[in-house]
Amino acid sequence: SSSGRQSRALRSHPDFFATSRHCMAEEELFSLRNAVHLGAYTQAISEANSINPSSEAVRHQRDFLMYRAFVEQGQYRLVIDEVGASAPLSSQAVKLLASYLEAGRETKEMVILQLKEWLSDSQSAGSWELALMAGTVLLHEKDFQEALKHTHQNTQIDVMALVLQIYLAMHRLDLARTQLKAMQEHDDDATLTKLAGAYVAMAEGCEKSQPDKYQDALYEFQELGEKYTMSVMLLNAMALCQMHMGRFDEAERLLQDALSKSNNDPNSMANLIVCMQQLRKTTEASRYTAQLKALAPSHPWVVKHVELESSFDRCANQRSK
Repeated sequence: SSSGRQSRALRSHPDFFATSRHCMAEEELFSLRNAVHLGAYTQAISEANSINPSSEAVRHQRDFLMYRAFVEQGQYRLVIDEVGASAPLSSQAVKLLASYLEAGRETKEMVILQLKEWLSDSQSAGSWELALMAGTVLLHEKDFQEALKHTHQNTQIDVMALVLQIYLAMHRLDLARTQLKAMQEHDDDATLTKLAGAYVAMAEGCEKSQPDKYQDALYEFQELGEKYTMSVMLLNAMALCQMHMGRFDEAERLLQDALSKSNNDPNSMANLIVCMQQLRKTTEASRYTAQLKALAPSHPWVVKHVELESSFDRCANQRSK
């Protein structure tokens, strides 16, 4: 029959096999990729260890995602030690991110130079994994223009989500909305697209003083948690929405739940301190502040807190003279 001939012709086309291989790879890695996107890093590492890759390409992607999960857990040294000189570019790029996050200023500068050298090389410049890691480092540097230069035209969903985060960091809600629309057109059901929609809703709630936007974001985070896994990242995001809506008791419950899953998570502690202060639980707030300072002295909340304490002490000393 003509439909049989068309089917045979389609299967004989080289693009058919390339597409099939891509779909199989996506299927193999779906749970792992999703766990990384949702911030369920322990689950992601467990998923990675259980995958028996069907090809070299799948193995490279698995390792890239697994090393990203280790970096997010703060296990920089493990990644630096494990990724050797013969590892693929995708893993090398994660290793550079780990080196950047672990190191002092001098090494950070060397990492940025190395990333820019790879980005200027025609063979490696096409790697979305390299673009993602370079963009992440440059976002940490608050070098938004340079980060966008290497990422804003990329149509890989992870990179598109990073671009949206950069726009939000720049307080360019208009550009973030446009990027969200592009992500929705690219893959409306992707976890990263759903998360991006929630982050944009939160930004709208903040900039436009629209509390209902926080409720929209809360529903989105809740839905993702119920559908896949209620990660520490999602619990924190939900708690932030509740705090913005003035529901501090509910936020405290969510943050205590987050700490029960990961008792050393600095973001959960920082958010809980703010929550306790609002609930006038000063003893608990002081306890968590001391714990956070000891656990993560370079956490943005701690850095700002120490800076304000020093400023207050200086003013107090001047008044007492």
